[in-house]
Amino acid sequence: MFGKMKDMMDQMKMMQKMMTDENFRNLLNHPKFQELLKDPDFQAAAKNQDMTKLASNPKFSVLMTDPELRALMSKINPQDFLNK
Repeated sequence: MFGKMKDMMDQMKMMQKMMTDENFRNLLNHPKFQELLKDPDFQAAAKNQDMTKLASNPKFSVLMTDPELRALMSKINPQDFLNK
């Protein structure tokens, strides 16, 4: 029980750190990314933390090839969130 609670708290802390990053917010607020977040399959995979389903979502795959979104993603360094 406490393991799950600790994992949830760690995830909340990570999300708080990510939301302070301007580059992450720019990606998250991009209209194309907002459309992806409305997709029920993507929402379910995110809720279940199913990285395989997230990565294999066709809409996500299309976004990964979008030059504008790729430029936004290239500005995000995941290590920054682990070290803050």
